[in-house]
Amino acid sequence: MRQMIFEPMKVGPVTLPNRIVRTAHGTHLGTDTISDDLIAYHEARARGGCGLSILEATSVHPSSSITLYNVDDGVVPGLRRLMDKVRPHGMRVFQQLYHGGHHYAARDGGPPWGASAVPSPVTGLMPIPMDASQIDEIVAAFAAAAARCQAGGLDGVEIHGGHGYLIHQFLSPATNRRYDGYGGSLEGRMRLLREVLEAVRAAVGGELAIGVRLSASEQPGGIGEAELVEVIRTLESDGLIDYLNASWGDYFLMATMVGPMHLPSGYELPSSGQLTAASREPRIVSGRFRTLEEAEQVLRSGVADLVSLVRAQIADPDLVAKTRAGRVDEIRPCIACNQGCVGGLVREHRIGCLVNPAAGREATIMDSRAAAPAPARRVLVVGGGPGGLEAARTAAQAGHSVILAEAQSDLGGAFDVARRAPHMHILADLVGWYQREIYRLGVDVRLSSFVTAADVRDIAPDLTIVATGAEPRVDGMQHADPAFAVRGLGKAHILSPTELLTGPRPSGRHALVLDENGQFEALACAEHLVRHGFETCYVTGWGAVAPFAEPTMRVEPALRRLHAGAFHFLVRHRLEAIGARSCQVRPLAGGPPQTIDADLVVLAGLYAPRRELHDELKGEGVRAVLIGDALAPRDALFAIREGRRAGSAVAVQS
Repeated sequence: MRQMIFEPMKVGPVTLPNRIVRTAHGTHLGTDTISDDLIAYHEARARGGCGLSILEATSVHPSSSITLYNVDDGVVPGLRRLMDKVRPHGMRVFQQLYHGGHHYAARDGGPPWGASAVPSPVTGLMPIPMDASQIDEIVAAFAAAAARCQAGGLDGVEIHGGHGYLIHQFLSPATNRRYDGYGGSLEGRMRLLREVLEAVRAAVGGELAIGVRLSASEQPGGIGEAELVEVIRTLESDGLIDYLNASWGDYFLMATMVGPMHLPSGYELPSSGQLTAASREPRIVSGRFRTLEEAEQVLRSGVADLVSLVRAQIADPDLVAKTRAGRVDEIRPCIACNQGCVGGLVREHRIGCLVNPAAGREATIMDSRAAAPAPARRVLVVGGGPGGLEAARTAAQAGHSVILAEAQSDLGGAFDVARRAPHMHILADLVGWYQREIYRLGVDVRLSSFVTAADVRDIAPDLTIVATGAEPRVDGMQHADPAFAVRGLGKAHILSPTELLTGPRPSGRHALVLDENGQFEALACAEHLVRHGFETCYVTGWGAVAPFAEPTMRVEPALRRLHAGAFHFLVRHRLEAIGARSCQVRPLAGGPPQTIDADLVVLAGLYAPRRELHDELKGEGVRAVLIGDALAPRDALFAIREGRRAGSAVAVQS
């Protein structure tokens, strides 16, 4: 059967080799300009067969800060270096041009510019309402930036008119309160976008493909699909755009822009499909697509001409090449956790990926092209959780002889527990991929095998990688006051998250969940309980609900689901006492205690590493490496990263 996804597509003056796109997304791999890391990141996806990559948003003017800038000719050499690397692979490259409006301060720290005096819903910054001269300056800046993209050898430019940035702020009645020619009616509100596109087309028209990204807002009073349809028709009738990139959402509900794991493939289409239905030009859609089969279905439906798979190609840059070669089972799946691709921008100030430790580090970390070692070693990996699975896979891929021993009857470790929580079943996809990979690579898998130091001596490996995970702690320790002793511990109705999710259906009507690590775990437990009919109180000493999971865009959707049931939360509180049917909590800042009904108490977030095997081996002088939660309890991103590092360095370590 003919596959549309592999057919070329003409976009303005540019012909794309296939219909697979990577729309613009932040990486933070470049500061001010194009870096070697950013080039290596895009080169890996070009080599993997992607048809079009749209470089992340770059600011066209100093009044808007972001990691990349296109404000002078200094950007041109970096763009040329990037194109020299990706061009031989056939991938086309566009650049998204942007101004953040009221969301971000100026490059020098000054106040942001915006359509009107309406604060950002994220940063709270109040912008300077732009006057006519500032508008003219921004229009000229977009055109000049496009000309520099042309000088850098790029194939196209995309004007960002969505996601709540400056042009979207002009388009939206919620943020545009102007009474001049740039406000009021839709014609006035879209005037800035039209002037930008006219200036860009005058600067590079006929040489570069010129497109626009648009998205409807979920904000009450914001711009919706109906008005954007009129915008699209106007821009196309005036010959201003060569393609439409239709998305959904803005900073009002950020999770809509980068859909977490609870959203299905194609979740944006009910909104973005209304925009693409109005367009006659080539149309791009996004929406948590993970496979080319899903993309093919979108193309055959007629809703779009090109499909974006961003996170799927972060997880596996060779997704296209593997699919073409009939190796679909080898494609590393994206699990939409957002922990590295989005959360990494906050936590580590650069893009990463939970399932692919090489993402953003392609200049130094290889994967499928790893060279065979000389000589091959005998490796024992103890523990079949995410870190151990990655260590075994990486070592076997490099040509070593690998034994993987797991004490449980199934592989997966912490993921085998977490996948049982609401909306987290997708974690099983990654475990399934690891299982296929390690068996394909010839790993000797030994389930239900509890390994002792004597067993290690009998096996006599050149290296033992200890990935034995961590034990849940139910000792009541709290980070805000670790010396405080909770009264009433040791009762049968006090559970760990593991006991809650893997045990029988809990009984009772009221529950309290204590969150001690600020990650998503306690919220997942709360949702599990609410789903089973419990009135649930979430208590934490942190200043917000799951603050360290917030960048993953999973917290707000979870709270919306939880508040549909019997749920409330207390932040900046500590747990003081656990009774038979209630608990006592108190604000950290002082004040009277509060009694919370609780037939069930879940102590979430604190773990003790299982490192006894490693320490015994070390005491005997046996070479062993400790990774993941066995080293220090954290999340799976670090466990998998350390598994990759240990598996890659076997020859050196042994």
